[in-house]
Amino acid sequence: MKIRGVFGFLVLAVSILILGTPLIQAETLEVVVLTLPEQVQIQSGSMLLGEIGELQGPKDLVAQVAAVNAGTAPLAGSSRRLTKGQIEVRLRQAGIDLSKVQFEGFEVVTVHGATREITGKAPVATGLDIYEVVVVARDLPRGEILQKSDLVVEERELRASQVDGRSLGEFVGLRTTRALSSGTMLTSLNVEIVPTIERGNQVTIVVQTPSLLVTAPGIARGVGNVGEVIAVENTLSKQVVYGEIIDSETVQVNIRGSVAP
Repeated sequence: MKIRGVFGFLVLAVSILILGTPLIQAETLEVVVLTLPEQVQIQSGSMLLGEIGELQGPKDLVAQVAAVNAGTAPLAGSSRRLTKGQIEVRLRQAGIDLSKVQFEGFEVVTVHGATREITGKAPVATGLDIYEVVVVARDLPRGEILQKSDLVVEERELRASQVDGRSLGEFVGLRTTRALSSGTMLTSLNVEIVPTIERGNQVTIVVQTPSLLVTAPGIARGVGNVGEVIAVENTLSKQVVYGEIIDSETVQVNIRGSVAP
């Protein structure tokens, strides 16, 4: 009995030295345990964590976590993937300390939209078809260059006219034209090709003939890609001319159609 008492004292002392607190205090920490299922079906229009997973812990903290909105719910008959990382972002945005939330279960939850029904009647027919579309996997700011890790393919109930038709790979490298929340479907309305030259870029204006090459510094006064014609201002003469974009630093003026820089 004496040996056991000494051993217990040593364990307690080591725990204080290494962890800065006795081991027995870990049992008294107030944390919420959020158990994520592999799949779940929800009825509401928002993915509240209280509907996504099972919560256990202090009542007040459970209520706070349960009320966190993880994004827009999928339409009836379609689904969305919700990752642990996305949930952590939403928790931070809600001002909840992540050290007070313990995750268990699956790393990714497939959230299914419930079929719309009217009490005593058959499910409402939407007249829409199911399509695979590309959506953003996390909240993105305006002007973000899309990476493969930012995107995911989901099934959505849509009209044919709403479907963009591009594959996930075709969206990689494009730029967002507005801030997008997680789960937003990508279309030409919210992404664009990154221009080769943007307004305000410093460029070299080039005029070239078989016997002459003239260059001058300039400032782009328009936006465009290779092969497109934009306005550029000669920074020396302040004269505005129009030229074809050759690359990200060069605009070539056609001397037959424009004045020399």
